[in-house]
Amino acid sequence: MGGGLRGAVEEAVEEFNRHHGAEASARVVEWLEDGFRVEFTGSFCLACGFYDYFDDLALMVRERGYEVEVAGVEEFEGGALVEYRLAGEGVSRARPQRLVLIFDWQRGER
Repeated sequence: MGGGLRGAVEEAVEEFNRHHGAEASARVVEWLEDGFRVEFTGSFCLACGFYDYFDDLALMVRERGYEVEVAGVEEFEGGALVEYRLAGEGVSRARPQRLVLIFDWQRGER
């Protein structure tokens, strides 16, 4: 592996794009002192959960030895800019700003 956090993230982004490239792609757009920002774009499988893509990348980085968490999400048309920080005190988990409800409507007998 090599390359510290940066190398781990670059490898994880490559793996992410191999696995999700049909519906989503990721690219690092900024390196921070204690984290990084990734731009996600694509059509996304909304049944899978929009925010699940962000967690998938964090898991891939964790598998390479660095505990990171989603610290912020800025959604835009066709994607999102996601900030990841090394896990530790003072890192609060970003929460989705949208809630999608699916109702199972049944007519007739109960």
